[in-house]
Amino acid sequence: MSLKDNSIIYLQRDVSSIRTDLLPGRVLWTNGNWVAAELDVVTFPYAGKKVVMLFEDGRRFVMQDARVEGVIDCEVADAPPPYEDLPRMDFDEDSRSVSVVLERIGEPSSAESRECFRVRTSALNVSVEFGSCSECELTDISQTGFAVLSEEFFELHSVVDVTLPGEDSVVDGHVKILSVRQLRDAWYRYGVAVLGRGLQNACKSLANELQRQVLRRSLSVRA
Repeated sequence: MSLKDNSIIYLQRDVSSIRTDLLPGRVLWTNGNWVAAELDVVTFPYAGKKVVMLFEDGRRFVMQDARVEGVIDCEVADAPPPYEDLPRMDFDEDSRSVSVVLERIGEPSSAESRECFRVRTSALNVSVEFGSCSECELTDISQTGFAVLSEEFFELHSVVDVTLPGEDSVVDGHVKILSVRQLRDAWYRYGVAVLGRGLQNACKSLANELQRQVLRRSLSVRA
């Protein structure tokens, strides 16, 4: 299995949830089934809890069960060797990292068609056509839906025209608004589910590609 030092992983924090965000992390070391990783400060119960770990294995995006064995609540970059010379995850400015020890369970399996996780895509600066706006920021995406920012207001459960990039060309279709949250400066964040097979295929393809990009870009060196 190609899980090595400095590999990027994601942890699914709530394995009972239909959809959940993924928590990005960087592998510090591996030893057999044991993995230590640097992650942003986490909200799930730690010791003994099962999680799902996702990572890139060659050209595949795979998933594997894991158990959280312990958490060292410290800044990894300030820790003694061998951590001090390693690059850090590119977390938000107001976040704090911890070192988590995991035990991998079983063998990894393909996660390419998994529909129950979302990956944050804000750092990729991806825009989609949403309603009357031709460039709305895509903030996260899954196999079946996404979240987008817009200044245009839509009611909950509205059906909205969208355009997504496809493999060969753009794909037009419709989405249903599942959540609406008003942000500062009159912006709205919409969580949507895609409708129709054509747009579903485009969303799935885009999600897989952006998930890979996020994995590759997650590791950066802080000045």
